[in-house]
Amino acid sequence: MAILSPFESLDEIRSRSADAVIGQSGISHAGLASEIKQLLASTDVSTGSVLQNPVIESALPYVQADLEMKDLQGLISAPLIEALDGSSDKQRRNYRFRRDWKPYTHQLSAWQKLLDQTRPQSVLVTSGTGSGKTECFLVPILADLLRQPKAPRLEGVQAIVLYPLNALIASQEERLREWTAPFHGAIRFGLYNGLTPAEVPAAEARLRPEAVLDRKTLRASPPPILVTNVTMLEYMLLRKDDAPILVSSKGKLRYIVLDEAHSYVGAQAAEIALLLRRVCLGFGVEPQDVRFVATSATIGNGAGSDEALRKFLKDVSGAPDSSISLIKGETRKPILPTLAARVASRGAQSD
Repeated sequence: MAILSPFESLDEIRSRSADAVIGQSGISHAGLASEIKQLLASTDVSTGSVLQNPVIESALPYVQADLEMKDLQGLISAPLIEALDGSSDKQRRNYRFRRDWKPYTHQLSAWQKLLDQTRPQSVLVTSGTGSGKTECFLVPILADLLRQPKAPRLEGVQAIVLYPLNALIASQEERLREWTAPFHGAIRFGLYNGLTPAEVPAAEARLRPEAVLDRKTLRASPPPILVTNVTMLEYMLLRKDDAPILVSSKGKLRYIVLDEAHSYVGAQAAEIALLLRRVCLGFGVEPQDVRFVATSATIGNGAGSDEALRKFLKDVSGAPDSSISLIKGETRKPILPTLAARVASRGAQSD
């Protein structure tokens, strides 16, 4: 299937919307239907187009670090950098993080905090959409897991990644597959929601050793990375069938990630705070020993917001105030010529 550009997608939406309108109207005259479709699918809104013309807004680039990925081997292992790059993978990759790319400064700051070996640190990352917030927590989680001895694979949940919607959970599956597949099952993940089947055929499971595909395997051999939602996490703490997950993971939980943290406000924030405390009890860990990560693209504006955001993560997670850092994505403003320079340039061109 060909990948459409944004403008090609708009043209396709116009055409299909026009077809839908004509189909609902029951027009049988081919010439009339063709004329009406031409008007409805037109980019000229004055003719009655079904779709307004797009509004294009420029996005400022985010500030990059001075180092390339291949220069970070003291922080991130060489095998992980290779897995992120994926240059040796013959399959098509959608989530390559090339070795010659420079990470954004907010990504590097998050990696340095979360991979600090002196004491567990928690971070709240607030940065715009498309600025690589997922990499802020997923890269250090993988880097941490790869530091541990694996014989033949890691057992027990060490990282819980919480999403407010199942659609967001599913969107991470391809990325996780691409980044964990090179380790041939030594580093596994599981997506646990209401759609997770009870059991899948063994032949299908062998084709994807990096993923736990069913509840039976999840309970018998919990993977180190568990991606789920609040409801399923609540069930896990209560349901007898899920008790083996907690038993196998006792004392191993190291990361709890709240993606789309702005979803937890008011009563929802109070509920998630109580849930996280129960999670720590169920997994046999203390909040000060867990690295909490919260990410959002829409919080963090206004005077005095920095301290309020740190307090938010402290109240929700129970982590010590001294271990919480706020990391903001910084944009780089383009250097534009002065008005005098532009006028002079135009004058020179006219001469």
